[in-house]
Amino acid sequence: MAQPPEPLQDASAPPRDGWMAQYGPALRRYFAKRVAPAEAEDLVQDVFVAMQVRGEINDPDQADRYLFRVAANALARRRQRQRWDWASHEGLDGGFAPVDDLHPERVMLGRERLAQFTAALDALPPRMGEAFILHRFEEMTYREIARRMGVSVRTVEHFVSRAMRRIWASMETPA
Repeated sequence: MAQPPEPLQDASAPPRDGWMAQYGPALRRYFAKRVAPAEAEDLVQDVFVAMQVRGEINDPDQADRYLFRVAANALARRRQRQRWDWASHEGLDGGFAPVDDLHPERVMLGRERLAQFTAALDALPPRMGEAFILHRFEEMTYREIARRMGVSVRTVEHFVSRAMRRIWASMETPA
């Protein structure tokens, strides 16, 4: 005769240790796509600490959705604390130059436009900037962004269109 299933954990008790083994690798992959490896490990720990503090999940079938919602919130909080830092990313200097020579004036104008763009992006409200970056740079759909940010698709459309208008307007004005 088959063994009866293990009784569900008390909803007020903290999560079982098995959660780290079960969800740890998936959380690491989730964060590895979005941040540096050292940061990803810190964020995984932040999620498990948050789950330990909260300690209650009413529906065990929804545990993974809840866990990844906590993960998305941890990532959003981290990004809010650390504004996007373009200086920490690798430049496109090596190996990506076109075959023809670029005129120094053209290079200077391009750098000024890039500086204008990054300043406009940094000036966006955090959630609007997040929606814009997710859509334009991580190529996520509005539905995926809405699910990740916990807002409606219409709100994401609003964020992205307003962000594009603000960035376009700031690019129109001379630096």
